[in-house]
Amino acid sequence: MVYNVCIFCTKVYAANAKGKVCDKCEIILTWKSSMNYLAAVNRVTDIIKAGKLDSKLQNENYSKSNFGARAAQVIMDAIDGSKKP
Repeated sequence: MVYNVCIFCTKVYAANAKGKVCDKCEIILTWKSSMNYLAAVNRVTDIIKAGKLDSKLQNENYSKSNFGARAAQVIMDAIDGSKKP
């Protein structure tokens, strides 16, 4: 068993192989349908509200290059949505 820290929520989790995200945050990187997209946006929004979102992830180019366009889209949409009153 290997223990890692999630890059999104900073939670320590156990994994059988190398990984970057915990089970709850995995949806951010792997969404395929509109329902999964909404779940991913909600997960990032929860992380933002908790104040745990790394400032590097707020850079769209950083997110795209490290996680792909889909994850970057989720992160940017959640950031935009959290700024609204």
